[in-house]
Amino acid sequence: MYYNEKELRLRIYVDDEWPRVKRMQLCSEKVTLSQRSVPITLEHKGWQPDDRKGKKSKVQMYGTNIQHELMNPPNLHRSPKKKDRSRYFYFTIDDCNLERAFHDNEVPDMLYTISVQNGRPSKSGELVYGHLPADEDGMGFLLVLNLFFSGALAALLVYKLARSIRGEHEVHVAIIVVIAACLTNGLSALCELLHRSVFSYNGYGNYSLDALSSHFEALSDSMVSLILLSIGGGWTLPSDVVGGGLAKEAPVNKLMKGVRNPAGSLLDLISSGGGSGDKKGGIVALTIILVHAGLAQWGRTFDDDFDTYHALEHPPGRALMLLRFILGLVFITGVGMVRSGGRCPPSLMSFLTRFGLVGLSYFASLPGVSMFVGTVLPYYQRHQALHWGAWMVQACSLASLTWLFVGGADASAYHRLSRVGAKEGITENIAPLGTRETGRPMWRFGKTKIRLD
Repeated sequence: MYYNEKELRLRIYVDDEWPRVKRMQLCSEKVTLSQRSVPITLEHKGWQPDDRKGKKSKVQMYGTNIQHELMNPPNLHRSPKKKDRSRYFYFTIDDCNLERAFHDNEVPDMLYTISVQNGRPSKSGELVYGHLPADEDGMGFLLVLNLFFSGALAALLVYKLARSIRGEHEVHVAIIVVIAACLTNGLSALCELLHRSVFSYNGYGNYSLDALSSHFEALSDSMVSLILLSIGGGWTLPSDVVGGGLAKEAPVNKLMKGVRNPAGSLLDLISSGGGSGDKKGGIVALTIILVHAGLAQWGRTFDDDFDTYHALEHPPGRALMLLRFILGLVFITGVGMVRSGGRCPPSLMSFLTRFGLVGLSYFASLPGVSMFVGTVLPYYQRHQALHWGAWMVQACSLASLTWLFVGGADASAYHRLSRVGAKEGITENIAPLGTRETGRPMWRFGKTKIRLD
């Protein structure tokens, strides 16, 4: 039995005061900063087996069940305002009488579990409590929509790929990369859905599923960025269309020659086993992928309950926005060089202008959405708004890239000139994956020929 429980309390602190609480030494000082103070009255539960290590006897058990309603903002008498933000609450159990009575040796072992649930109004008007926080309302529908949308785009591209293989046409590896981007985007939604289901059951979810969701999302982002950078730099277009501008000796052209085709360079480097290919471009591509993965994992150290990969509220989110801005500048530079170099037809110039605007909007829109959400909307609306905005940006980019690779020759000047889905005969040496090529870079899987140029 607890020797004297008259000052035994459950204390609730908000994150505004918690740093000061940790610096204070005395219990009597700490409790002055608590938001709530709830008395604890223990009741006798009978004799129960002692589950402590090495104990086999029975002991008298005392316990209690405390339920307390808490509001955010902590002031119960006002409604949420725009500047009200999400808060962390800290729970402690203390007995300040111990500082005065010196009965530490009489305090029994204590075991307690704290469960925080969110109350949502039901149709009857009563509150229904659950583990999912309020800012996750509506996110399940978004994740399901993302899963089906990404799956539909991937299925469409797989159908296009299968038709090309049956027709014994060349298949361009860019189609496979976009399929992978759609699949990883869908897998991100699936992992987050599973994490939400586990979270609604136990109150803390599954860390691995939430982390996988962030990393699949980062991988999808990096692949979309690489495809846009590569196509903007002339990947999949004939060499005479892009060759002239890139061969000039201007400083910016020398710089862009190494990064004009990161996706193709990386795949070419892999196919040759490191023996050929544009090593500089391959390193750039690998760096972009690893930086996205690093930022996703860095973001996990700031919030590991639900994915905050795109949030501007922490340094990795701001670093991601800066990366998008830099990649956007590289992208638009590459598009401009293709338009001004080689023998680019006027019709293709018009297409590249539109493509440049679409690609630039992809790189710039997410920072724009994040800044808008972070400055205009109240805290309690930012999580949903940011995820909806990020999904729309990613969905539009994946849909645009899918159109690039499923459109017929009459869709645009790009489709007439692009090597994607080309029907021309193959005269170069063809080698299996992993062998060195002397001709056009290409993979072969049986009768399937996959172009890398």
